[in-house]
Amino acid sequence: MTLEAVFAMASTLAFFAWIGLFIFYAQSWIYSTLFSGVLILLGGTYIFYLIYGISSGDMEGAGFGSLAEVKALMSSDEALLAGWIHYLAFDLFVGMWIAHDAWKKDISRWLLLPALLGTFMAGPLGLMLYFIIRAGKTGKLVQSTID
Repeated sequence: MTLEAVFAMASTLAFFAWIGLFIFYAQSWIYSTLFSGVLILLGGTYIFYLIYGISSGDMEGAGFGSLAEVKALMSSDEALLAGWIHYLAFDLFVGMWIAHDAWKKDISRWLLLPALLGTFMAGPLGLMLYFIIRAGKTGKLVQSTID
């Protein structure tokens, strides 16, 4: 299978997972499905391409100490694909937390939509938007996962 095909399949899977999350956010089975299915599949694919990318590429100068070192980590297409899948999986995980928290706090699906779209497209932007929405609903600016 080509890297482009894996990229397309992972992106499509994540896209439909987000749609399912929005539609069924008030159903507990969606979280089990996404955790036990989609995130495990994305995570396994990520690990495979991360290991393959690191072992097949020139990792000279690669690391986490500077922007140049991080760029060297992405020197192979396989490592770059792993990085993309990393974003897909973690943004979906954050979106799941947002949706579940909103469900527990009785925040409208439609009020939630901009935060989910923001998280899907720009991760932390959507999370920050949700914190604002959540503060408006709960009257608390200080965030806690134990409410």
